[in-house]
Amino acid sequence: MANEVYTRTNQALYFARLAIESWSEAEASDALSAITMTRYHREHALFHLHRTVLAVAHEVADRYRWPLLEVRALDQMLDPQTAERFPGPELAELSELARASDSWLGRLLRGWDRLNLPPKPEEVKAPSDDLIAVSAAQPSTEWSLADAREAHAALGERIKCYREGMVEW
Repeated sequence: MANEVYTRTNQALYFARLAIESWSEAEASDALSAITMTRYHREHALFHLHRTVLAVAHEVADRYRWPLLEVRALDQMLDPQTAERFPGPELAELSELARASDSWLGRLLRGWDRLNLPPKPEEVKAPSDDLIAVSAAQPSTEWSLADAREAHAALGERIKCYREGMVEW
C-alpha cells in the first residue's frame, strides 16, 4: 500500500463500511449476544467514521501544505479559529458541519463525545410482580444505524468532491 495521506482516509472509510454492515447484521440477529455485538459494532463504526473525518482533514491539510498534520484531535482541527487561520473551502465546510448539531457531522461528534464519557449507572425501574427477569442492559439510541449510514454516505461524497477539486487539470 502506498504511504500517502489519502490511504488512511480510504482505509478508515472502508473499515467504517464493514463495521456498519456488521452492526446491521448484529441488530437483525436473535442471538443471546446480539445487544453486546450491536454495541460493539456501533462503537466500532463510530470510531472509524471519526477517524475518517480526521483523515480527510489531514488529507486537505496535506494538499494545501498546512502545518496541521500533527493535530490529532478532531475538535482542534475543526475549530472555527483553525478554519480562519487556514482558509480553504473544505476545512471551512467541515468546520461548519461540525458546529451544526443537526448535521451528520454534528451528530457524529456528539456520539463520539458520549462514547468517551465515563460510564454512569442507569436507573433501573423496580420490576413488576408478574415479570420473572428484568434485563438491566438497555440498547443505546444515541447514535443510530441510520446516522452511521448517513455519515458514511456523506463522507464518501465529500471525499469524492474534495479530491476532484484537488486534481490539477
